[in-house]
Amino acid sequence: MNLTYLGTNTLLLEKGASRILIDPHFSRPGFLKLLGKIEPDTARISSGLNVLGLNALNGVLLTHTHYDHAMDAAEVINQAGGILYGSESAAKLTKGAGFSREKFRIVYPGDEAKVGAFNVTWFKSKHISFPPPLSWFMPKNGGINQTMSPPVHFWQYKSGEVYAILVDNLLVFGSAGFIPKAYSECDPKAVVLAIGGLESKSSKYLELLYENTVIQTGAHQVLVSHWDNFFKTLDEPVQAIGFANRTICKLKQLGDHFGQRIKVLIPGEKIEI
Repeated sequence: MNLTYLGTNTLLLEKGASRILIDPHFSRPGFLKLLGKIEPDTARISSGLNVLGLNALNGVLLTHTHYDHAMDAAEVINQAGGILYGSESAAKLTKGAGFSREKFRIVYPGDEAKVGAFNVTWFKSKHISFPPPLSWFMPKNGGINQTMSPPVHFWQYKSGEVYAILVDNLLVFGSAGFIPKAYSECDPKAVVLAIGGLESKSSKYLELLYENTVIQTGAHQVLVSHWDNFFKTLDEPVQAIGFANRTICKLKQLGDHFGQRIKVLIPGEKIEI
């Protein structure tokens, strides 16, 4: 299985002729645009799919439905095909996009599916909690309760059910939250850990996150995502958001101590899992 990263938590997984995309976020609206209503940028989505060489997909998988994970999903399906797998909140987005039922599957914790050549299992997880004032606009709880069609305000993309997704031997977390002792039976080779917001948490929290998502699963490698400044477009030079580099240094210290390899995912780079 090969993985290609394209910023935020956008992950392309390839296995033979099968391809799935997790949490596609190509539109990447700038910070000031969040003051108004936002919507998928079809041209940027097309460009992002072209960068990945994607003209056909088996599926799009969502870890949760905040705008930087879910806003582009329906348009990606429109352009590249496939089935969208997500929560009941995600279903409200697909209804707003006019999807027929066969283009979408609601998934629940414990569900398993064969998506192309991939074996996929969904586990209940949590979203990281943000301090005020950001928590007022992006709460870790709450779902999209009615059909929604963009343009809408970014805070209307509530998280919904949050999942950790096991794809073959890769366990993907779309947020730096966790449920204690929930992933010990996953047995992945590698873990994708989205670190957005971790700089606001204590070292003790980071250690608990690492214990539950990495050590207890037995993973040998940690792939760091959601570290980049997603208010910049994919055409601009990549840079860390906030104090993400500080968090990465702490993760590398934990990896050195417990024996895992820590790799920061680089946009456009393809790696073998």
